[in-house]
Amino acid sequence: MSAIWEDYSEKVREQTMEMIERYIYAVSLRLPQGQRRDIAEELRSLIEDMLEERNDGRPIENSDIEKVLIELGSPAKLAEKYRGTNRFLVGPDLFPAYLSVMKMVLIIAVSAIGIIFAVETILRPMSILQHFVDFLISLFVTATQVFAWITAGFAVAQYFDMEPFGLAGVYDRKKWDPSELPPVPDEKKRIKRGDVLTGIIFSVLLLVVIRFSNHLFGILLFEGHDLETTIPFLNDEKLVEVMPLIYLLVVFGIAKEITKLVAGKWTKKLAITNLVINGAIFLLAMLILRDQAILNPDFVQQLTESWGVSKQQEEYATIETVWNQSYNLALAAFVISLLIDTMTGFYKALRK
Repeated sequence: MSAIWEDYSEKVREQTMEMIERYIYAVSLRLPQGQRRDIAEELRSLIEDMLEERNDGRPIENSDIEKVLIELGSPAKLAEKYRGTNRFLVGPDLFPAYLSVMKMVLIIAVSAIGIIFAVETILRPMSILQHFVDFLISLFVTATQVFAWITAGFAVAQYFDMEPFGLAGVYDRKKWDPSELPPVPDEKKRIKRGDVLTGIIFSVLLLVVIRFSNHLFGILLFEGHDLETTIPFLNDEKLVEVMPLIYLLVVFGIAKEITKLVAGKWTKKLAITNLVINGAIFLLAMLILRDQAILNPDFVQQLTESWGVSKQQEEYATIETVWNQSYNLALAAFVISLLIDTMTGFYKALRK
């Protein structure tokens, strides 16, 4: 603790330091993740030095801190100086989060496509050239779509002037009021970046699997060490029809996570937005899954024939029951996950 705080009571010190911590929090959230801790410590020391130099031993008041913070500039302006550039495809306040999400999702998407390529090469080594061509096509299409969707999501946030991390009111570069700095959010209300990235990655992986490896999404039947055939879970013809809805579903999923990332903490407004998006996701899912048309209608028959089970045997009825129940359980798990996500948002937003 700096010497300028030694003569202050604990209560006065906490009250005086609060505005400084709010300012440091507002600046650091606009910086890349790896720079935040070091710059926060540097900025804290700088502010204390400026206060010590100006006050010459007299008691420090909130007005003194406000003058120092105004001299340093708004959090957005100071963060720009630390970043060293203001040339961004997405606005400077959103760019660190945008870049972090883009890097992570592209790495995961490329890894998923690489794994699919490796599996297909192992299963059908004689077709390695075709697998490699498919790999390059899948890589290009996926990378292009990921870039477009994530960029579009952050561009929309920029267009509507969505202030990241609840920092509305402190963006004016020419005139700003330190008293408008929002408090550092409760740790229990903060949205973890890892949770957001997990949601985005899941959405991308879902699309990659359905779009590029549906032929492996089923029961694989081997003859010796060679893949003989695959009994797919999904209906290829119907899948082509509903693919636009699947794309839209993934877009909504990514948009939901980007909204959380931009907000930075749970609020009532974010919880309502989360509810609306989850409602849209639910409706899209019901359109995709209506009448179970997306499922392979001949799955049970193809599977039992490959196993040599006739319709007259008891095993046939068991396989059919398991297939139907698996669909119902998967649908129930999906609905429950949406409900939990929605309820958790309101719980965290409204808790004291």
